[in-house]
Amino acid sequence: MEPIHLTTKDVARLCNVSDATVKRWAESGLIKSERTTGGHRRFRADEVARFQKESKLGVKRRPGDESVVTAATRRRVNKDLSDSDLFHSLVNGKEEEVANLLIKDLLAGASLSSIFDESVSGSMRRIGELWFEGKLSVAHEHLATRAALCAVHKLRSVTPVEDSCRKLMFCFAIEGDFHELSSHLVQMVFESEGWEVMNFGSNTPLFSVADEVIHHCPDLICISSTIMSDVERLSRDYDSFRKRIRTRNLPIVLGGRAFEDKKIHQRFPADHYPESFEELAKLARKYARQ
Repeated sequence: MEPIHLTTKDVARLCNVSDATVKRWAESGLIKSERTTGGHRRFRADEVARFQKESKLGVKRRPGDESVVTAATRRRVNKDLSDSDLFHSLVNGKEEEVANLLIKDLLAGASLSSIFDESVSGSMRRIGELWFEGKLSVAHEHLATRAALCAVHKLRSVTPVEDSCRKLMFCFAIEGDFHELSSHLVQMVFESEGWEVMNFGSNTPLFSVADEVIHHCPDLICISSTIMSDVERLSRDYDSFRKRIRTRNLPIVLGGRAFEDKKIHQRFPADHYPESFEELAKLARKYARQ
C-alpha cells in the first residue's frame, strides 16, 4: 500500500479553508506537496497531520460535511474487521501502512478514543481470537503487535493535545502482563486531554509503583491487564498497594480484558472499570476539571 495522499480539496475541507488557501500554503512551503504525472498536487496524510498540529487547525466539521477521506473511513468501519485494510496490514507487520490508516482516520475527524476502540482494539482482539482458533500463528500476532506499537507512536507525534490541565496520571500493565500496547493507548488518551503521563509500561510490580506514588503524588492511576496468571498473589499485592497509598486518596482505574469479569472486581476494588477508550476519555475530562 502506498502512503495515503490527499487532494487539494480534501485538505481544504479538513482545514476548513478554501482550495486557494491550500495552494498558497503549498507554494510558500508551509505544507509539502507532491505532483502527479498530470501535474496535480497531492499531500501525504502524515504531512497534513503535522501541519494541522503545528498550525493548531482543528478538524471539527459540521454534520454532513464529509470529505472523501471520511467516506472511505466509514466504508472500512462497516466491513468485517478481518477483511479490513488495517487487519491485513497488522498481521503482515506493515508498520507504515498501519500508521497511514490511523493518521487518515484522525485527519477525517475521528477521535483518538474511537480510533482505539473501533480500529486498533477491535482488530487486535480479532487477531487474538484467530490465533486462539489456530487460524493465525503466534508470529502473526507478534508482527501485528509490533506494527501497532510503531504506528501508535507515529500517531502520537501528530495528535493535537489540549492545553495542560496540570494533572499527573500514572499508567502501567500489571506484573506478569507483558502486553505494552494498552498502556500506550491509555497514555495517548490522557495526553490528548492535557494530562501529564508517567507510563511505567508492562510487567510492573505494584510495590514499585507505590514508591513512585509517594514521591510524585499523581492525581489518578490507571492499571491495565490483558492476562492475569496468578490472581491470588496479585490480589494480595493489590490490597497492599491500596493500603500503602490510601492517604493519597487517588482514583484508581482498572481496564483491560482481565478486568472485564465482574467477579474480579471483588478482588480488585477500584473507582472505575471503563469498558472502552471512549469511557476512559470521559473520565480524563471529568478529573481534569476537578
